[in-house]
Amino acid sequence: MSTPEHHKVIIVGGGPAGLPLAVVLGGHWPYYKGGDLFRSRYAQLDEYLSPHDDTLLSLDFQAVQERGISPADLFRTLHHPGQKFRGIDEISYTFRRHDPIEYLLLTRENVGGLWNNVPKNLLTLSPGQWMEFGFYPLRQWADEKGIDLEVNDLIIKHRLVEYYHSIPERFGQTDRIKTFQNVTSIEPEGDYFSIRTEDLNTGAVNRYTSDYLVYAAGQRCILRELNAPGADLPFVTNQYDKPEDYPGERVVIVGGGRSADWAAKELHDAGKHVTYVQRQTESRHVPLIQDSLHLPYYVRIAHIMKDRSPRFDVRYETTVSEICPDGTVHLKIAQEASTIQADHVILELGGTADYSILKGFPEIQLVDKHDPYRFQVRQMRVHPHSYESVDVANLYPGGYLAEGIGLVVYAMHGTTYPIAASILQKEGIL
Repeated sequence: MSTPEHHKVIIVGGGPAGLPLAVVLGGHWPYYKGGDLFRSRYAQLDEYLSPHDDTLLSLDFQAVQERGISPADLFRTLHHPGQKFRGIDEISYTFRRHDPIEYLLLTRENVGGLWNNVPKNLLTLSPGQWMEFGFYPLRQWADEKGIDLEVNDLIIKHRLVEYYHSIPERFGQTDRIKTFQNVTSIEPEGDYFSIRTEDLNTGAVNRYTSDYLVYAAGQRCILRELNAPGADLPFVTNQYDKPEDYPGERVVIVGGGRSADWAAKELHDAGKHVTYVQRQTESRHVPLIQDSLHLPYYVRIAHIMKDRSPRFDVRYETTVSEICPDGTVHLKIAQEASTIQADHVILELGGTADYSILKGFPEIQLVDKHDPYRFQVRQMRVHPHSYESVDVANLYPGGYLAEGIGLVVYAMHGTTYPIAASILQKEGIL
């Protein structure tokens, strides 16, 4: 077998956790510059950071943690001193070029991660500017591209994906990123991590080793399955994109989370008869809708349900027991069975993080993280100042996979700077 290709750092995952880390390791380092809004709201932090002339990556993050602020929250506060974007000058850090540390990013799709695969017209849950990275404000990107964009509004998928896709070339990282590489195993090999991948275009198997491994593969590596006969029929799909993909009149949606809500609303408004099948109770689903009325599509789904549209049938505490080739869908609620007819069945069951590819290491401790809206992920236990695994040295879970990271949009890239700082400090570069 050929000698594996070695890299100082390998990042697994090119989404909103892995992609910004690539740019920072690629030599774009943050420096404190302050701002009127930040100084007025966070005077103690300004006093703490103002004397620090070096890059923020050289901070003693353990001391920062002991001051009662997590590193992820520190950088979130620097980037978003207010809820609304007022201008680039209010962002309280800036970036300067340095020599890169040698790294490789591996991703099984294009950069942007999960956002490449969400429905075509889906709006984000938060304003566009909460989805941006510190080194490239969305306002700057839109101005450079000549795009008319209000960054305080919700942003549609294709705009966000355009933004993410522009970053490797814009920041000179294209040659360090390999797309459509499915990582099949990560194992210890002496002092290194051994990574095996399959090229999704050619089927070629590649091997790499690295001193440091950042696992930022996201919380939906493995899609949940229906586990009912007929789930593999051709009119059953586990990824909704747009209404035009579903000719016919009758659509069954199985799920109950944000993505399923979006699909149910959009298909109803496209004229379909929607049967929305959920295992959860009505008392759990309705509060999610009521708590989300700041989002226009939740206002719409609330109206559909309140008006009792004859084309919108919600079945709570219900499971699918079988899907037949003729389109008959067998349902069960409690001990009662019923059937409906469908032209299409859409499975929006969510997914789970995949830790199974980490093989041969000491047991990696995982903790469950939930939010009030049924979003859940198993997070890796970490040192809170660096987000390094407590069980495996030089292994760093990125984004939502790191213990203590909140399940909110701005937390996705919150691990970027402390992880980069830990690696650069260990290497004696800082």
